[in-house]
Amino acid sequence: MKLRLLFTLIVLLLSVGCARDVSVFESAIYSVGDDKITVDCSDEVNRNRKNHTDEGYPCEVRVIEDTSLKDSQGETIQLDSLKTNDLIRITLKKPLNISKNNRSFEAKEIRLLE
Repeated sequence: MKLRLLFTLIVLLLSVGCARDVSVFESAIYSVGDDKITVDCSDEVNRNRKNHTDEGYPCEVRVIEDTSLKDSQGETIQLDSLKTNDLIRITLKKPLNISKNNRSFEAKEIRLLE
């Protein structure tokens, strides 16, 4: 019984330590397009990685019909209200492991922070 409990505890600890899914992060805008925003996601790519470099990683955030765009007071805004270097909080449509090879995703909400 104790061995089974110990084994279960070890498995749970390992699975929690390996979880890398992101649901929300903050970033600066690199560029704004018709239906997408390019942001700096270097911190998310490098999070929980050992031996990472200072290399920068852009991410493509797709703005879909359901994406909520808000200013810092929570008022609805249009995509063209966002500008290069604005700081935003991005809530992903679904939690995702952002990595070197997985840097394109849909946003549920984009909120201007500044």
